[in-house]
Amino acid sequence: MEFGNSLYQKSVDRYVAGEDVPVEQVEKAWRNTVGSIGPPSPISGWIYKAVRETNLKRRGKHQMRVLCGDPYIDWDKVKTREDIAPYLGHRDEWFTQVVKDEVLAKHHRALLIMGWGHFLRGQEPTYIEPHLQRAGAKTYLIVFGTNVVGDYGDIDHRFDSWPVPVIVSLADNWVGELPAMPVVSGGEGGPHVTIIRRKGSKRSPETPPVPLKLKDAADALLYLGSRDSLTEVSMTRADLDGTPYGIEVQRRLKIESFPSDFGAGAERAEALQFPQPQTSNGSAPPPPPLPPPPKNMGARLPSRPPSQ
Repeated sequence: MEFGNSLYQKSVDRYVAGEDVPVEQVEKAWRNTVGSIGPPSPISGWIYKAVRETNLKRRGKHQMRVLCGDPYIDWDKVKTREDIAPYLGHRDEWFTQVVKDEVLAKHHRALLIMGWGHFLRGQEPTYIEPHLQRAGAKTYLIVFGTNVVGDYGDIDHRFDSWPVPVIVSLADNWVGELPAMPVVSGGEGGPHVTIIRRKGSKRSPETPPVPLKLKDAADALLYLGSRDSLTEVSMTRADLDGTPYGIEVQRRLKIESFPSDFGAGAERAEALQFPQPQTSNGSAPPPPPLPPPPKNMGARLPSRPPSQ
């Protein structure tokens, strides 16, 4: 799990095994990651709970384990942006190491859950999948997507007859030929954001960029329904205002130089995942610029402390 701080692996193991663990302790695993900006969606905690409930029904049978894939940052000790940098700069490397140590070395299988930017093939070189393959892993990449194949309003109605949810192979069919970026971004990225860059290939300035096709980006597509039917679940302002966690979120955002409204919470618990752009020309306004990364991003990870 991307939303899992490795510092709390011991608590997570006990929790998903069905032991009596205070929720205030185990929720630190998904609330105290270094990769998130602001509070996580409640869905993160629901996944841990679903694994626990499934394990409780399978006493004496094969049990599932949730591995925390984010570096072991201790936010109680973070005072400056420089304290964050070693963990932020080595997220993919640490995720990969967890899989090597806890899955491959034990000859297990795993479902890796992380944002598509960490896995999508054909863009700038990715780290996790190639390193796992070199370590002997057999990988199969499933990417989430919608029925948007161009700009925001460009819907492909061939998806209309599909049952949902469904996972569809991208080999040798019309789905694999679709441009990847609109499908995985709900049309917010446009078709030409990502192009294939093959080692040793050359392209003259006059040659137009080639949109990355879905079949070159992943092995299969997870389709949950049309773009306009999808819902985003968030923590609300009411969930955060005046609470110890809400105050801590604001402290972290200040340290990281993000605007406070990044972590203020949503107005509603549920909203459209891909809302209609509100500008007159139909394009979404640009997001506010992110703060520059800390200067010591290349610093080594400190030694891992005992798991809590």
